[in-house]
Amino acid sequence: MFTLAAATADTPARLRLDGDLTIYEVRAAREQLLALLPAQPVPWQLDLGGLGELDSAGVQLLLSLHKTLCANGHEAEVIALPGNARALLELLRLPALCPAGSPVPCEE
Repeated sequence: MFTLAAATADTPARLRLDGDLTIYEVRAAREQLLALLPAQPVPWQLDLGGLGELDSAGVQLLLSLHKTLCANGHEAEVIALPGNARALLELLRLPALCPAGSPVPCEE
């Protein structure tokens, strides 16, 4: 479901999601994500281009991931998002999870 390309001196860590992120996958996805998060702050790219189906449980997990990264001093940037997921995030008014071309600011 998730693959991680570690950060280097020139590139941020890149977390790619392939598949669905719904109530049926969230538990396993959360456990996998927790195992992938490093302790040291590094810039992150969240590549959601391979995302299939997304529901409110998946959105909640993505928001939790973003909050966790920000709380630990990481920058988080969403770099790809399919149209169906973008429509849901816009409907829910969650611009923090939409690609904007620059790192998403962390809320204080």
